Amino acid sequence: MQAPVQTPDPTRRPARRALPGSIAAGASDLSVAFEGLANPTRLLIVESLATTQEMRVSELAELCMVSQPRMSWHLRILRKAGIIRTRRDGREVFCRLDRDAIAQHLRAFVRLISAPTETSTDVLAQGLQPVSEGIS
Repeated sequence: MQAPVQTPDPTRRPARRALPGSIAAGASDLSVAFEGLANPTRLLIVESLATTQEMRVSELAELCMVSQPRMSWHLRILRKAGIIRTRRDGREVFCRLDRDAIAQHLRAFVRLISAPTETSTDVLAQGLQPVSEGIS
């Protein structure tokens, strides 16, 4: 017996992807690191890991008041963004900050903002000029 063929409903929106597009695509630029941090729960995870060498996933889930599957989802995003590393010991998974990768992200960001181009400084200067035309 064949299963009935289902045709997609054209009025229904496509399902949302679980991961932001650039992380899912495996991009490895600075935007991925910032995208990984763009969530209050993930920032709390990073803040918690900053105070200790490593923590169990179950401890982080309890601390952040999220389910184990939701915590795993957040940790996957942070891992793909190069913010954390995980290791398995039997049935337990431990997380720690990837401080070397974070330092690389910070250095890349500092390089990005500290090398102004002629165009960017012109745009900035124009934006700071007082507007006096057309005001009566």
